[in-house]
Amino acid sequence: MDGGRSRKSSTFASLNDLHISDTTLELKTKYQKASTPNDLYNLIDQIDSAMNNIDNNLNNFTAFNSKKIQQDITNIELMRTSKLSSTISNSNKLNGIFSGANDLGHKLTYKIKSLDQEIGNVNKTLEFVNDVQLLKNNINQANYAIEHKNWELAAQCIHTINSKIPAELISGKFASVVIPSTDIPELPTTAIANWTDKLTEVFKEHFNAAAKERNVPQLTKFFQLFPLINQEEIGLNCYSKFICEIINETSKNLTKGLENAHELKPGIFATIIMQLFESISMMLSQHGPLIKKYYSETYPLALSYVINKIQREVDLQVGIIADTFYDLRRLDKYFQDIKLYSFPVLTRRLAELKEQVTQDQDSLRLSFDSSDDLLPIRTIGDLGQELSSILENWSLYCKFITVKYLENPNDDPTKEVVLVLPDLIRKSTFTKKINEKLLPSFEKLNNFYFRRSLEKAITIEDLPSLESYLLLSNEKSVSPDPVPISSVVEDLTLVLNSTLRSIIQSGLPTSVKSFINESFSIIQQDLINGFFIKNLNDNQPRYNQILSLVNPNTAINRTSSPISRSATPDPQGAAGFLKGASSALGSVVGGSVGSLQTTPNSPKLLNFVTYLNTLAMAQEYFTKVFDNINKDAYLLAHFPFGKDQEKISNILQQDFIIPFTSMSNKIISESLINLYNQLIKNRLLVLVNEFFTDAQTSNNESNYVIYSSNNINDPINLIKFTTNWQSLTKPYYQTLHKTIWNKILRLVVVNLTNLLEKKLLFNLNKFKINELGSIKLEKDVSYLINEICQDNYYLREKFVRLTQIVLLVGMDDEEYEDSNQPVTKAHKSTEIQDNEDEYDDDEETGINWVLTPQERNQIRKYRI
Repeated sequence: MDGGRSRKSSTFASLNDLHISDTTLELKTKYQKASTPNDLYNLIDQIDSAMNNIDNNLNNFTAFNSKKIQQDITNIELMRTSKLSSTISNSNKLNGIFSGANDLGHKLTYKIKSLDQEIGNVNKTLEFVNDVQLLKNNINQANYAIEHKNWELAAQCIHTINSKIPAELISGKFASVVIPSTDIPELPTTAIANWTDKLTEVFKEHFNAAAKERNVPQLTKFFQLFPLINQEEIGLNCYSKFICEIINETSKNLTKGLENAHELKPGIFATIIMQLFESISMMLSQHGPLIKKYYSETYPLALSYVINKIQREVDLQVGIIADTFYDLRRLDKYFQDIKLYSFPVLTRRLAELKEQVTQDQDSLRLSFDSSDDLLPIRTIGDLGQELSSILENWSLYCKFITVKYLENPNDDPTKEVVLVLPDLIRKSTFTKKINEKLLPSFEKLNNFYFRRSLEKAITIEDLPSLESYLLLSNEKSVSPDPVPISSVVEDLTLVLNSTLRSIIQSGLPTSVKSFINESFSIIQQDLINGFFIKNLNDNQPRYNQILSLVNPNTAINRTSSPISRSATPDPQGAAGFLKGASSALGSVVGGSVGSLQTTPNSPKLLNFVTYLNTLAMAQEYFTKVFDNINKDAYLLAHFPFGKDQEKISNILQQDFIIPFTSMSNKIISESLINLYNQLIKNRLLVLVNEFFTDAQTSNNESNYVIYSSNNINDPINLIKFTTNWQSLTKPYYQTLHKTIWNKILRLVVVNLTNLLEKKLLFNLNKFKINELGSIKLEKDVSYLINEICQDNYYLREKFVRLTQIVLLVGMDDEEYEDSNQPVTKAHKSTEIQDNEDEYDDDEETGINWVLTPQERNQIRKYRI
């Protein structure tokens, strides 16, 4: 054995890793030392010899080990065969054991099921016996309780029979044989039915007696017994009757002593209805838990059933109170007077507007006062407010009933809950009375009250004096606060706000729609046409009138100095050359404006300004009123059903505010154009002619052909422009509403730019312009724009053409050629973009001209 191992090791020694590594290292060393081709040839022979040796050893190793491996495989196969046969034998034995166990299991299962079935039969028999015994015991006990008038025990026994014993057993043959006795010969079903009827009558009798005596413990006692005998509806009917009696008594007590209408306080009927609804809601809130406790299990809709029963009584009593209000307040007589009233003041004003005739205010006031005794506005307003409160209380009652008792449960919590007015309310008799009688009356009162209030406001109109706003002051001017306006809009805004809120609080969408349509018709006819247009026409400014500031020392109504306007920054374009002329500017402005004080302001012109302010403030006031009302929380509180809130919101905007704003803006625009043409246009022409004068100077320099740099910074012309501009604009700025002022300023600036452009081009064509002249022109125009626009960048856009003309005449030829290049975006180089993050990606090159090429070429010819 040892000899075989030694041979094996010597035979396979060349396959050893160490031997192969040494051989490889030796061959590599010889390769590195080889210096001649013979050395390489010898090395190759050695490599081939080593490879042959290794291959022979591998073949021998494979042949030797394959025999051993084959022998091992044969041994394993023999062992597998012997083991498999023993395993199969053991498996067959186990299958026999399992088959016996399965048969035994089936037998046991059958026996267990038989036992279970037998136990179930025994339990059913026991349950049946117990139920029969329970039935017999309860029948005997109920009979005993009824004989001894123990109603609670009798009701409880019947409840036990009905709820715990199957109906088949009660009416079954076995019970009909076993249960009857000499004391109770009736069949169980017959006895129970008879006792139920008897107990129902007893409970009704005792409940009604307790209701008459207002014995709350007895009421509660018998009210809770009805569900025990399955007579829930009878119990709820008794309760509803009791509540209706309370509602009737409450209504009679509240309306007691209302025979004499002259002694009734305003709002008394609304208070009565409110107290009645409070009483009903309090009873329902107090009794609701009791009803749910005893009735909800067997009659889930008990509360809804009660509401349906008492609603007729509610409709009846509220309708009686509303009819009493209608009769005692003598609404029919007022409606007859309203129908006969012709609104003489408003009608006369509309007629005068068509005929262009003016009537003095005193005669209007007398005609109004003579008719005020017949239909006093305060009385009409009180009636409308009281009727509104009645409708509001009804609306709150409807919401209370719907939300708390009649609302359908929302099965899907993800869906938005939309409250729907139930048919019980929608089809009630009082709702019908509202639609047929109260709502038309409510609309008549509100419409008359609103128009009559407008008529009175116009009659007692008070116009503020503008003298206090036109006082000359050394301080800077500010826009007026408060804005001087007619008292009509202030009075009408209060009436509109109170009336609209009163109507919205009534909770009737149709009344809101009706009032908005009618009130806007009144606004359009009587306020816009009969008041604003008529007054603006009556006070139209005459040609070349002047609105000027007033010297406080000579003013008739001496007031404190007006609020000053904040200072504006020095014009950037004028640089610092005006600093030395500041004192001269102040003296010239003071003297020039002071000269305007000797010209008295026309009363009609002052009225015209006041009515323009009033129209602008009407827009502002009305918008605030509707914005405060048109809030989701406020509208939703009074219009919770369906999409009423969205509809009302749209009505307020679409049918009133938007058309009123559109109409008033049109009147303002037309009036401002008239004001501009009559008062401002000629003064602008003078201002432009003085700014771009064509008079020659003492050194024969004409306009913008200048040969001395000293004339570039001459401030006299600019100071004169400032004086004229402030004397023109200050009176309007100090008296006009901010929106009116912005509109008139835009109108003036648009026309001023056109006049300046035409005058400048005329002078340039006549006198030409040189380099120094272009510098002066640029500074003059920059100062003019800064003085007019100040920080209003929207107005600066109006001067684009003028500034481009100035830019053209100031360019040299090379700059002009570059400016004609198309507007493009020049991209920064990659290196600049990488190194300078503050740069934009691109910037515009060239000028975006608004002047045409022909205009630009023509303007360039003016440069010398």
